[in-house]
Amino acid sequence: MRDEPEARSSEGSGVADVSPRFFVVLLVVVLSLAAGLRFYRLDAQSFWNDEGNSARIAERPLPLIVEGAAGDIHPPGYYLVLHAWHGLFGQSEFALRSLSVAAGVALVALTSLLGRHCFDETTGLVAAVLSALSPFAIYYSQEARMYALLGALSAASSTLAFRTLGQLSEEAPSERGLSRIFLPASYALVTAAGLYTHYAFLFVVLGQNAVFAVWWVGSAVRGRVDWPALASWGAGQLGAGILYLPWVPTALDAAGWSSAGTDYDLGLAVVDVVRVLAVGLTQSRGEATAAVVVAVGFLVVGVWPGAEARDSRGARTLPVRWTITGLLILLAVPLGLFFGFDLFKPAWLKFLIVLLPPFHVLVAHGVRNAAIWLSRIGGLSGLQREMVRIAVIAAILVALCALFLPSLTNLYFDPSYARDDYRQLARDLEDRRRPGDAIVLNAPNQWEVFTYYYPDRDVYPAPYRPGPESASSFLEPLIDQYERLFVLYWGDAESDPKKRIESWLAQHAYKAADEWYGDVRLATYGAAPLPPAPTVLADVRFGERITLKGFAISDGSFAPGDVVPVTIFWEAAAAVTESYKVSVQLLDGEGRLVSQMDTVPGDGLTPTTAWEPGSTVVDRCGVLVPREVAAGQYSLLVAMYDPGTGQRLSAEREGEVATDALVLGDIVVRAAN
Repeated sequence: MRDEPEARSSEGSGVADVSPRFFVVLLVVVLSLAAGLRFYRLDAQSFWNDEGNSARIAERPLPLIVEGAAGDIHPPGYYLVLHAWHGLFGQSEFALRSLSVAAGVALVALTSLLGRHCFDETTGLVAAVLSALSPFAIYYSQEARMYALLGALSAASSTLAFRTLGQLSEEAPSERGLSRIFLPASYALVTAAGLYTHYAFLFVVLGQNAVFAVWWVGSAVRGRVDWPALASWGAGQLGAGILYLPWVPTALDAAGWSSAGTDYDLGLAVVDVVRVLAVGLTQSRGEATAAVVVAVGFLVVGVWPGAEARDSRGARTLPVRWTITGLLILLAVPLGLFFGFDLFKPAWLKFLIVLLPPFHVLVAHGVRNAAIWLSRIGGLSGLQREMVRIAVIAAILVALCALFLPSLTNLYFDPSYARDDYRQLARDLEDRRRPGDAIVLNAPNQWEVFTYYYPDRDVYPAPYRPGPESASSFLEPLIDQYERLFVLYWGDAESDPKKRIESWLAQHAYKAADEWYGDVRLATYGAAPLPPAPTVLADVRFGERITLKGFAISDGSFAPGDVVPVTIFWEAAAAVTESYKVSVQLLDGEGRLVSQMDTVPGDGLTPTTAWEPGSTVVDRCGVLVPREVAAGQYSLLVAMYDPGTGQRLSAEREGEVATDALVLGDIVVRAAN
């Protein structure tokens, strides 16, 4: 196949802007910036759940890694590389995440090469800067998962794909012969590596084949059918397929990703995709409006062909209009498949890291085109035009840095965007733990990350998606054996959608605390007898419709750290339209608050709005005795209030003055051992 050269613009393509040697120097500077941004605060945050899985998998022998991946939703490639990396650098958070840093820096370099090959050195350098500063790329370059590697391999594979097409289109027979051997082989190796890294890499391969199909069919329509080119491309695809063939049966049987099953507005979803590509995961849609508008603006300018691209040696690459079409296909096909397979939900936007290379190259081409067009204003000499272009590009990059800065600040410092803090959770449990305590993981796949930080003792993973019987058979022996249970709730919607674990504990134990560590909730329960009826009758009316019929408190003294079990028996005279909270409080001899537990009745599972008039509601609640509290006598009281206003309901016993709480009685706290 022979493509006729396009006319070379007298305005240049940016060739004069950056020489090959200066290109290398500037690229090294950009890569140093990229490395610094990715190493900065690399271990400031804890491993979260999936990173813990990576850490523990990397410890396994190679056969067990492959065997485990066969039943996982990810192929084994990343884990095998991490295993080797772990052997060289250790298993600290910094060491394991540094593999993703290396992959993230490689992504920057490969994005630059893709831009350079598709257009010119200027576009390649601007694309490298965008990739180096990308909050989306930095986020996954600081995570011990496969997504930075996925992005780097997608950039490498796409660069080789475009290079293959460029070589097949050139007129130098010697290079054509070399390209038919070296490029398909390189493409096959890199593409197979991508397929072994993540199943979503198939979207990239399909996009590349769509690019080739458009290129080859378009050439055929113009009467330039190049069967050797088809054979060369097919050789690369066949080579990748042969290398991946041993894993194909496993991939077909893999659990994969089911439909996200979420309702969304397609237009807003596309905006969210652009938002993530532009400024990452740490800015809301509203906060990122300016960045989205600017990114789309430069993307539009980038798809305007402008001056023809030539590399620094003057060798012609693919025609600019065709190259732009190919990059747009690399964006559209994976994105279309992402939506077509109904994979859109926030947790899976990370799959779209494969879109970053073509996205950054097209935006960078838009920056380059804008600089060229602005330099044409006025009667400037050639040198003046070059100076204006450089100044415009520098100004645009500074402005883009300003748009990236809030997202990067959030990424590094905003706790609301921090990963789940299993590290601090484990430290707190280690500090509080005493004989007679057990730890329950409601989602069994928390085991890896939790035991990375916490020694594996008295830790019990709950059954996955338990039924009533399996929840009971799992928890009942623990309640009989231990005095306190610390339960880590995470991923309830998947691991325990019917809340069997929490419901059983609400009826058979006494929750005394709830604490959040990111998206992980640590609940503290006390084990104690379960009185079926009040030991003290009260008959106190709270508000107009609710009556506290009686209560029961365990006899005996309590030590610091103990959970005081309180069972309250409620009854509603009529339907209750408001959802009230119950507060059980521990006060010292001077009436000062020492500890309290506030919750919707039944540990949030039996709100007052669901009470049947005339039926008794048994509400079990625990109050944690602080570890630093002094020995002595303390009072327990209960109140009910509107969580929206904080206003307490009146508590009135017939013939007595109404108050806003009911004193249940006194307990004795003994000195700590």
